[in-house]
Amino acid sequence: MAQVPRRLTPHRSVLHGFGAVLRQWRECRGLSQRALGRLVHVSGDLIGKVEKAERWPSARLVESCEAALQTGGELLRFLPDLERERRLTVLDHRSAGSADGLLRGVMDHPEEIDPLLPWHEQLVALATAGNRIGYAGMASTAHAQISAAATVGRRSSSTDRREVLIAQALWAEFLSWIDEQSDAAEADAWLRRAQQHAVAANAPVLASYVLMRQSQRALERFDPRRAAVLARQALDEVRLPGRIRALLLVRQAQAYAMGGDQSACVASIDKAQRVASSADGDSELPVDVGAHCDPVYVAAHEAQCRLLLGQPAAAADLYEQLLQNWPAQWRVDEALWRSVLSTAYVSSGNVERAATEAAKALALAAGTSSARALRWLNPTAVALRQQPAVPEAAAFVLAYRQATLEACNH
Repeated sequence: MAQVPRRLTPHRSVLHGFGAVLRQWRECRGLSQRALGRLVHVSGDLIGKVEKAERWPSARLVESCEAALQTGGELLRFLPDLERERRLTVLDHRSAGSADGLLRGVMDHPEEIDPLLPWHEQLVALATAGNRIGYAGMASTAHAQISAAATVGRRSSSTDRREVLIAQALWAEFLSWIDEQSDAAEADAWLRRAQQHAVAANAPVLASYVLMRQSQRALERFDPRRAAVLARQALDEVRLPGRIRALLLVRQAQAYAMGGDQSACVASIDKAQRVASSADGDSELPVDVGAHCDPVYVAAHEAQCRLLLGQPAAAADLYEQLLQNWPAQWRVDEALWRSVLSTAYVSSGNVERAATEAAKALALAAGTSSARALRWLNPTAVALRQQPAVPEAAAFVLAYRQATLEACNH
């Protein structure tokens, strides 16, 4: 009796998706696993393991399968995402190992909190990698670390428990960034948990930072009143590091802009620029959560505020200046700002330039698996659908439709 092929689950990961597409094209060409293996000079067993997502395909194997199956580039398009997911999987294993090591360290040396240091370093490494390559594949790592933190917290002394609560809050806030890509309700839930841990740890700076993130989430939901209340609540904390105060002033400025209050918006942006330019470090937390808030960051949000205030030409000019020298490691942020720049050009009536910038943003969104950037591109896509006679606009609308369909399927 012939063996029934194992059912594939293409939406679990890029690796699973590649395996499913490889099987689909192999069967379409009427080839067995052994026959395809002969064509690409590997064993049929290896082909089977790749199809079942049990082995990572090398770039050479992907290229050979493309040449043998003639998929029109469909297999080759997986290469960047496969490489990114492979790197994150390696990091995931290392992080899981560090979580186990942390547990052992705390149990062996309950009087010391030093074992937490590499834990915080990994959080910074993941957050940095996320802005460069996207957050896809990082959720399992963050969940493992939060579980480890909960175990450590139960076994720690009351003195060390505060440090563990801070670690739990930091990882929960990081998970909110990951879930923000696909599940807004989960993102909000993780921020609430982060706030609970920060308050329980008596860490007012961290609690204020989480309030800033909640204000940011309110802005994403187009709720400027709630955003302003949250920012104001955090700003009432008198002893805040400069960068966190600047972040809160930026959220406040966005809320004012969304509400149409130009003078209040400008005043908040000016304060944010002054504070960010002479920001002091954060001595309370093991991680400098506000490190990204520099004058460039504030200027990017100033441009967004200008667009919200109905000044698209001024917004576009400022974005163009900023993006000329945009840091290469901030690819997710670049996708977001090019999305808003495309909206500014649409509002200014420059359809061709809007489509060009939208295409750049779409490529960055695809390269980093940023569902958030795709959402930010939607206003441009809606506007460009009304311009079918403009070739650049028509091309972008088609590409955007395909990208959103692929995002839904994953």
